[in-house]
Amino acid sequence: MKSIREELKKHGVELESRYLIYKTQEKVIVIPYYHIRTLEFKGTKIVIQTGGVERMIIDMPSEHLASELFNELLLHIERVYL
Repeated sequence: MKSIREELKKHGVELESRYLIYKTQEKVIVIPYYHIRTLEFKGTKIVIQTGGVERMIIDMPSEHLASELFNELLLHIERVYL
């Protein structure tokens, strides 16, 4: 059985110790966790808003995987502030 990190990486999401990397066909987006102001879980989508006006939507193939990503992001954000 694949780990959640392997499954996320297959969909372009990598969780590093201090930042999130999201790769699409057109671009690569890197967001430091301490820049995340709002994190929203909506069905199969994770909506991230930063301190500015930037907004990023990560669409996962299943609600379960989106939920796992949401929980992993919460843990990483918490670690940054500890």
